[in-house]
Amino acid sequence: MSRTTIDFGIDLGTTNSAIAVLRGTIPDIIKNNDDHDISPSAVFIDKRGQCYVGQRAKNRQEDDSSADDVYLEFKRRMGTDHKYEFKTSARIMTPEQVSAEVLKSLRGDVQQRLGEDLQASVITVPAAFEAKQCAATKKAGELAGFSLCPLLQEPVAAALAHGFQSEVTKEFWLIYDFGGGTFDAAIMKAEEGSISVVNHGGDNYLGGSDIDWAIVEKLIIPELTANHNFTGLSRGNNKWRSTLARIKNNVESAKIQLSRSDSAFVECKFKDDSDEVIDFEYKLTRGALIALAEPLIMRSVEICKRVLKEKHLEPSAIEKVILVGGPTLAPYFREILSTNLGIQLDHSVDPLTVVAKGAAVFAGTQRLEGKAVPKAAVGQFDVDLKYKPIGADQDPTVRGEVKAPSGASVEGFSIEFGNQKTHWRSGKIPLKAEGRFKVNLLAEKGDQNVFSIELWDAKGGKQVVVPDKLTYTIGLAISEQPIINSIAVALVGNVADVFFKKGDALPAKATRVYRSSATVKKGESGDVLKVPVVEGEIEHADRNRLLGTLEIIGTNLRRDVPAGSEIEVTLHFDASRILRAKAYIPMLDEEFEAVIDYNGSSPDAKRLLQELDSELKRQGSLRNKAGDADDDKAEELLDGAGDADDIRKKLEAGKGDPVAANQAEKLLLEFKINLDRAEDSLKWPALVTEVNNALDELDTLVDKHGNSGQREKVDQFREQANVLIEQKHSEPLRKKFRQITDLHNEILFEQPGFWLGFFNYLVEDRAKMKDQDAADRLIDQGRQFINKGNVQGLRNVVSQLLGLLPSEIAEAKQRGYTGDKGLLK
Repeated sequence: MSRTTIDFGIDLGTTNSAIAVLRGTIPDIIKNNDDHDISPSAVFIDKRGQCYVGQRAKNRQEDDSSADDVYLEFKRRMGTDHKYEFKTSARIMTPEQVSAEVLKSLRGDVQQRLGEDLQASVITVPAAFEAKQCAATKKAGELAGFSLCPLLQEPVAAALAHGFQSEVTKEFWLIYDFGGGTFDAAIMKAEEGSISVVNHGGDNYLGGSDIDWAIVEKLIIPELTANHNFTGLSRGNNKWRSTLARIKNNVESAKIQLSRSDSAFVECKFKDDSDEVIDFEYKLTRGALIALAEPLIMRSVEICKRVLKEKHLEPSAIEKVILVGGPTLAPYFREILSTNLGIQLDHSVDPLTVVAKGAAVFAGTQRLEGKAVPKAAVGQFDVDLKYKPIGADQDPTVRGEVKAPSGASVEGFSIEFGNQKTHWRSGKIPLKAEGRFKVNLLAEKGDQNVFSIELWDAKGGKQVVVPDKLTYTIGLAISEQPIINSIAVALVGNVADVFFKKGDALPAKATRVYRSSATVKKGESGDVLKVPVVEGEIEHADRNRLLGTLEIIGTNLRRDVPAGSEIEVTLHFDASRILRAKAYIPMLDEEFEAVIDYNGSSPDAKRLLQELDSELKRQGSLRNKAGDADDDKAEELLDGAGDADDIRKKLEAGKGDPVAANQAEKLLLEFKINLDRAEDSLKWPALVTEVNNALDELDTLVDKHGNSGQREKVDQFREQANVLIEQKHSEPLRKKFRQITDLHNEILFEQPGFWLGFFNYLVEDRAKMKDQDAADRLIDQGRQFINKGNVQGLRNVVSQLLGLLPSEIAEAKQRGYTGDKGLLK
């Protein structure tokens, strides 16, 4: 079958995966070999290296001889450097490679059922997936043989499946997506033929798997260790990995049974420390399940409430909650949601397949590109079409260009479009030499409109064109995908300068101009100016996720780049959330590209434990200060900073389970951020004094050296700062303080006297410098520049003298991802 749009959509899930195809206005699930709609996301490799995917692979967990050759839940490790070792075959694979096996299996289902060699498919990702996880998913698609695999957020897919053919004037929906390993909440607005994302939130480490682990760790493990010989039975002990995986698999089955009954049995066999076979049986009740599941469900509810609050929406403004994910099938689950959200629940579309179906709908809007597009043969003509295959218009506009492979002119040719069902025709549209045309089609609702494309030469002879038809469907379409987390560049001083804000539309591109904080010398391999790119919402750069660092290294330079040199940084975020970064240095007329290492290293549980202990000491110190200051707000923030015991337990489990380590790292970061907020609250009086003093100093400096524009800025800063002080907004006031400081430095750096004073200050610290001979040479050089009035030369000397100070002094002055060599505004 010849296609012009992708049409296929894949839900690559933590627990289960599925693929669907858009047929007209209906997204249909492609069944697997077992005639099921979904396939377990499980991979087994036998001793011969033969790979099995799906239920057959998952079942091998019950076999002692193959338990170490089966892996599940690898989606939770996407974007990390984790390795899966299939012991019997000695194969080692990354999360992307294992995920690719699932995608290959789904491609095989299409080949078997439809006879198509699938080259393109939309693949869904959680809305809360970070950029590195999206890049890993994209790579898995490429490894599976897809030449084109756009990514789509799972909540968007669910909304499309639900509302594709619905006719609504204006409604808000809350997508509640509680999957096997991730949770997403998204407010969607359906209006005037399109669906848009209003707000979103989520947790990449919250899902049905966490309910399973809660049962294992709080009920099953205590039962086993109390009555049998299981030394060190825990997630952190690799010795018991296959045993616990088998137990968890059986716990999941019992949990599903509890949707329809009051009790179920967890039954499995395995060996203890003495090699004795234990025929284990545990009665799990619905009440026990609810007691363990409810705190996790409530975490998701709090995310939903936060997503609503951020957009000032009451529950009454939401028409319905669209449920997604297998866990939401359980009656107790729905009851907890209904009670705590207070919004009508909608489960009219199967929550297990809704994402795959929505992905297929979106795939119907995506034109085939690149290698996936069939090309015209010799003597045929390519038709390059530009239009939206799905939209609200009944008379959609189509633009295009007819091209002969030989490059010959098509002067005198004409093109015509015809609706194959209604027999409407556009009439012949004459083409000029370049072959461009524009036409409005006439479509009908309720079905996919197929339009033939016919081309005639100047003599009236009909020609063969590729493609020879296009499809258009009237229906709700996603207007644009949003950026999930803000993307920023980390500057010297630990400042995150935001390029793209959370909620901005994709794709996005922006350029900013900075100045280098220090000289980078040519030929020096250890001389590196860092431009870190981070993801998150926190103003302190090191409290966000580091995506990667663009590095300008001395060995790549033709000449020195002095301190204060202009550097233009450009970030480009494409529709699939793949990020590219470039830096252009005008004085060299050279461009440097970032190497964004999305395969981040797995968290070091030992290091994180040390960090947790350090943060607990900080929490204790802040409690004392809050008590002395009688600061109720700070005490409230300290009380709600996070559960340190839970973080510690996850870190212990993380010694053998990287997913637990990732969860702990995320929770520890949130703990640090909450402590930062408490610390900011305690520093509020000092911050107010600091801002007022900085404004007074800036007033004096502008009176002496400033111009009228700078005077106007100072007056604005004072007025704005007074409002923020009155409202007690610490983060915006801190940002305003940086703007005041930036303007102060801008004026100051223009004064030769500043650099002279800075130079003299450093000369007094000569004895502390690491290389005394180099210090002497630079000081002599600096004095020569002073005598000659060479201010730029003096600035370079100051930068190099700073580099000679001991690292502990520099580290005391700097915090963040850049060190002392980075960018300044």
